[in-house]
Amino acid sequence: MSNETVELIEKFLSGTLSGEEMHRLLHAYQQKQISEEQFDEYYAGKWKDAARYPSSLANESKERTWKQFQKHIRENVPMLPKRKSRWVSYAGVAAVAILFFMLGISLQQLRDHSRQELIVMVENGQKASVQLPDGSHVHLNSASELRYSPDFGKKDRTVKLVGEAYFDVQSNPDNPFIVLTRADLQVKALGTKFNIKSYPSDEQITGTLVEGKIEVSSPLLSEVLNPHDRITYHTKEMTFSKSRIDNVEEAIFWMTGQFVFDKETLENIAKMLERTYNVTISFASPDIKEIQYSGKIKNNSMENVLNLITIVSPLQYTMTGAHITFSKK
Repeated sequence: MSNETVELIEKFLSGTLSGEEMHRLLHAYQQKQISEEQFDEYYAGKWKDAARYPSSLANESKERTWKQFQKHIRENVPMLPKRKSRWVSYAGVAAVAILFFMLGISLQQLRDHSRQELIVMVENGQKASVQLPDGSHVHLNSASELRYSPDFGKKDRTVKLVGEAYFDVQSNPDNPFIVLTRADLQVKALGTKFNIKSYPSDEQITGTLVEGKIEVSSPLLSEVLNPHDRITYHTKEMTFSKSRIDNVEEAIFWMTGQFVFDKETLENIAKMLERTYNVTISFASPDIKEIQYSGKIKNNSMENVLNLITIVSPLQYTMTGAHITFSKK
């Protein structure tokens, strides 16, 4: 791959490619100066430095990214001379897709009932920040997924969330921002900041309002939240509870690498650790799961968290590879 082609690809990824440069990149592609093998070689080093994942995941992401690159090129070949602005738009989409790939995050396009969706997937041990087309920002925690339509912001502003995310929403009274979670829960906001935690394996779904106002609704209730309000849906009992929290920033400590526990069972803490550090955790006896912990951990390296747990309780842990086992001392 020539130096000029490498430079064009770099600009393509950063979304700074001009119309004339896009013509040159297209010509290079048509002349077979950019092949899938060259594409893989180009990103091999970046993947190795940017994300530590199994080769199977890396290969899957490379293949997906290469197909997206080809798709954007082929679909728009006839439109290039007349509609350069659309090329820039597609270049931006492809650039976002490839940048997510380099960070170990997948941006996929799926056909759902004849409608495509953009999907941002964050693996265990990773976090991501996404800016939506309307200017809203979403910060995704580990093992989370965000879906939205390619025409997001035109007719509506609806996203689907699995996992945990902090939303900083741009105000638009004529087009409310809506978050859909499991259990038919819907959060509607006009312009506000809030955190939602909705992992499939958790027994609770929580919404915490940091700033502004949101409406949480389901077939069972409709509740308006003010700053410092938290609403919790208990999935087993199918009941809701609303509470006030003094330090609302605790809801988003995960964004700054901190843990806050308030009578949290070790079983639930283990789920957090699995998602954060990409490990698996087991218990030598079932009663260990029910031990509760309260407090805040600022230096949350995995070793520090595990040591603190064993210091304040009669437990010890062993680690084999990426698997941790808690047992009694």
